Amino acid sequence: MKRIILFSVLIFVAYAQSSAQNYEAPKDYKFENKESYELYEPQVKETIDYLLQTSLGKDAVKRQGASAFLMAWLTGTPNVSVEINTDVIPFIKTNPELLLPYIAGCTKYALDNNYSKDSVLQSKAGIGTVVVYYRGNRGYLKKDASVEKYEKLIGKGKLEDEITKKMKKK
Repeated sequence: MKRIILFSVLIFVAYAQSSAQNYEAPKDYKFENKESYELYEPQVKETIDYLLQTSLGKDAVKRQGASAFLMAWLTGTPNVSVEINTDVIPFIKTNPELLLPYIAGCTKYALDNNYSKDSVLQSKAGIGTVVVYYRGNRGYLKKDASVEKYEKLIGKGKLEDEITKKMKKK
């Protein structure tokens, strides 16, 4: 059974890496109305996957184009909004590079959940994304106690409670 699971994980990783290598950021995109933003949602998801699967040390120019597309889409779309609460994401002070994975995780959650505006569940998804990204990019990031604390809270099933508590401070 362990061999089947290991084999499945290896296949997934190989597939994810090959699809990330084939990624090209959209060019000449135009966002003119609500429908035009909706048309780009598949490319937004693909861009998020690329950004999260690609190490900080690889393809800087390609990552910059992907980030620019994601942020241009996100700043204008009427369907998705991401709350940036520094009480919830203190790690951006130590590692500002983690803001993009946080935003990507929140955005993907909203898109996958019928444009959910639930800021607690979005933040939970964003922080979960940051924890995975942090683990995969430790060589490029500073050690961060807040991310490591969130990782422990995820393991205990208490992340949502912590986020709710921090959002009530605001």
